[in-house]
Formats: sequence, C-alpha cells, structure tokens
Amino acid sequence: MEKIFIKQGYLGIFLFVSFNLIAFHFYPGGTIIDSSTEGYLFFYNFFSNLGEWVAKNGEDNAISAYLFNSSMLILAISYGLFYFMFLKIQFRISDNNIIKTLLMVTILLSLISFVLVAVFPSENQTFNLHIFFVKAAFRLLFIHSLIQVYNLFDSQVFGNKIRTVSSVFSFVLFLFILVMEFGPSPFENNRSLFIQVTSQKLIVFSIIVYFYFQVKEALNVRNS
Repeated sequence: MEKIFIKQGYLGIFLFVSFNLIAFHFYPGGTIIDSSTEGYLFFYNFFSNLGEWVAKNGEDNAISAYLFNSSMLILAISYGLFYFMFLKIQFRISDNNIIKTLLMVTILLSLISFVLVAVFPSENQTFNLHIFFVKAAFRLLFIHSLIQVYNLFDSQVFGNKIRTVSSVFSFVLFLFILVMEFGPSPFENNRSLFIQVTSQKLIVFSIIVYFYFQVKEALNVRNS
C-alpha cells in the first residue's frame, strides 16, 4: 500500500499535465489586457484564466474550467497522498518532532490553499479571494520547501540529487514570489503581462519536476 501511494504521484502528474493541455485547446480566447485574442496564448494567459467559467473574450469557458479545476484538485490529492507516505519514511529516519510538525502543517495548509484557488476563480466576484489563496499557497509552499531542504541535509539517507533539486526549487520559488509581489503589474501592458505569466509557467513546471524527483527519491529510500 505504501508503494502504491507513492507511485500514484506519477499518475497525478500525468493527469494534471494532460488536463491542462486539453484545457489550453478549449479556451476560447482573451487575456486580462486584450479580449480580442483567440485561443490560449501560452505567454499571455495565466493558468487561472482556464479556471474562469466565462473567458476573457466573453465566451463560455465551461470545458476548460472543469478541466483546470479538476486538475488542481487531482494534483493536490495526489501530492497529499504521496507526501503522507513520504513523511512516514522521513519519520522513521528523523526524531525531530518540531520538524515533523512543521512539515505536516505547512504542506497541508499549502495544498488546501491550492484547492481554494480553484474553488474561487479569478473572475471579478471572487478575484480578491483567488489572489489571497494564490499568495498563501505559494508562501506556505516556500516555507515548507525550506524546512524540507533542512531535513534532507540533516539526514544521511537521502541522495545528493534530491537535495540539489529541492534547493534549486526553493530558490526558484523564492524568485517567483519576488516577481509576483514586486514585479510589474500584469494589468499595465503586454510586456508586464508576459513577465508575470512566464514566471507562473516556470514555477508550475518547477513544481511538477520537484514532485517527480520527490516520488523517485521516496521509492529509492523505501527500497534501500
């Protein structure tokens, strides 16, 4: 059962990527600056645009919304199931109860926040809640990743690859938060929108890669 819970992380990654690729195809069009654009523009549409029930061009976006919101829920559940088992492995290695508690609390709150990002889409009625949970999710994930890096280096069981990946991920996540907080407003012009959307795409890609290597490391440690 433990191995199944760990390996299902690969399925979670596959479904998240697949659902979003399909959602890209069905998004009617429009960005937060230009409602006349057609289709999903990878460098000018946020992921959250997929989760809106009405696209920025005013057309129905139900298909993309269902796919995106489902992908967020699937990834959160998948990562939650995986990390529960990954923590069990770490608990067998570490006797630091403070670290254990912090790892559990931060990842749980982060995953809940990511689910609420989907529950409250970026449309006008729920925009403020959407932004609140976006910021909460990434900040909590950053805190969690720092604690995770400390825990990985504190143990001799984990390999150098996962330590490196986790350290790089934490740094990239920190840069993303800086861009999100202090970068140009995406509502200013297309250049600013490009910067914010591209940084979001990079961090989502980083999360997927990070998740993949965590699953791989968990299987290696479990089998060793």
